[in-house]
Amino acid sequence: MPAFATTLVQKLNSPARVFNRWQGPWTVVAAWLGLFLAAITPPLGTGITICWFKQTTGIDCLGCGLTRSLSCGLRGMLAESFRYHPFGLFILALFLFTAIMSLLPKTRKRVATCMEARPIFFNGLYVAFIVSFVAFGTIRGLIEISQHLLISLN
Repeated sequence: MPAFATTLVQKLNSPARVFNRWQGPWTVVAAWLGLFLAAITPPLGTGITICWFKQTTGIDCLGCGLTRSLSCGLRGMLAESFRYHPFGLFILALFLFTAIMSLLPKTRKRVATCMEARPIFFNGLYVAFIVSFVAFGTIRGLIEISQHLLISLN
């Protein structure tokens, strides 16, 4: 096996930070903030773009649409949620799970034990999520750039 693959498998099989990646203190803060924003944001948005990248370039960033997606998902508007951002429903589920776990310390310890017993699965899932999120955002951005170029050529 190549050295890169061996190193990757070793890192994926390390239980040291598995639980912290999914349920660490910063994840708990992000989950509660995300749920708060989703609760106070109108499902169809406010009409004001808060994304500095979109304001500067006119192109969606990796996370553009996530707040509206979370807001729609929280209100049961699943199709709209998916249209705003395909990762929104997964992130909403993760935020809800994280927020609930932060309130249940005994269950949180059991979840930590479960995750640390299966590090390759949970680390692999984490890496797959990050890679697919970045890939989706990049492809969406490239499509948007090509559309802008086609419009400007006409």
